Amino acid sequence: MTQIRVLSAREISQVFTVTDALEAVEDAYRQKAEGEATAWPMVYEQFEPGVADMDIRSGELAGSGLFGLKLTAWFSGNPSRGLPEVFGTTLLCDDATGAPLALLNAGAITGLRTGAAAALGVKWLARKDASRLLVVGAGHMSTFMVAATLAACPSIGHVEVWDPRKEEAPAARVELMRGEVQAILEAAGAMREFELVAVADGKAAAGAADVIITITPATDPVIQLDWVRPGTHISAVGADMEGKQELASDLVAAARVFVDDRAQSVASGELEVPVKQGAITPEHIAAELGEVIAGKAQGRTSQDQVTVFDTSGIAVQDLAASRMAYDRAVERAMGTVVEL
Repeated sequence: MTQIRVLSAREISQVFTVTDALEAVEDAYRQKAEGEATAWPMVYEQFEPGVADMDIRSGELAGSGLFGLKLTAWFSGNPSRGLPEVFGTTLLCDDATGAPLALLNAGAITGLRTGAAAALGVKWLARKDASRLLVVGAGHMSTFMVAATLAACPSIGHVEVWDPRKEEAPAARVELMRGEVQAILEAAGAMREFELVAVADGKAAAGAADVIITITPATDPVIQLDWVRPGTHISAVGADMEGKQELASDLVAAARVFVDDRAQSVASGELEVPVKQGAITPEHIAAELGEVIAGKAQGRTSQDQVTVFDTSGIAVQDLAASRMAYDRAVERAMGTVVEL
């Protein structure tokens, strides 16, 4: 009989932290650059356009001995049923035998690994003296952008948050976020001093920032070329489906551009629209971030250069993070073991 370990969100939170996510995602990117990991094409289907959909991101992490997938389902009517809008489930399998190893609540990992991806873009591509971060977007995921960047980048100390959907500064949301960020850092033993401020003028905030992280569902650009000063780094996170775009096409064309996966970035990431418009070609991509981490490509080449990292989310991030959580749960005899 085959056994599979089922891990709940609560159990995962006891064994997996933001610094773990940074370590896991960085290793996943390195493995991909070294040919030890592969992200397979995404599967996306709409049950009812704008109301309910699902996507499957899958791949192999050969360096860690597994393959698997994450299935995310969005049903906008669920709150009226007393259910979450989004359900996420990750399946890990042994790549030597095909045997299933674990079924995990993906929601407990997704925020941390997504924040880690954005933060690794900052770590590897921003100027070393960068100290001011602007997060564009004030939703649930923005908390993880802030926490992961603070954990990965000691030079960042001042953080501003702007909600492009509203005229006023998201003061109440940022006050709540402050406690959430502190809790995430404390759980990882990574507490540090920082300023977190809500702002209403996105253009002014972008012009003063050393680093910008965008985490919105925008289909029209929220950051323009003339807003961004020389030397800025931008991690673009929100564009994860066709038609989404957070950065103006001429901004992308003027920047040195990095991605987590070339094909996916052009097909359904931040570069999809600029390529379709003819503002850039796929050859505009300087490298995948993993190639920079592995020493196979150069990152920033000057202090005045604007750099962009598009992370549209790939399965190897989820697999590496889930593997770490799974191994620690096994060590602590956590989870529910089921006979299949």
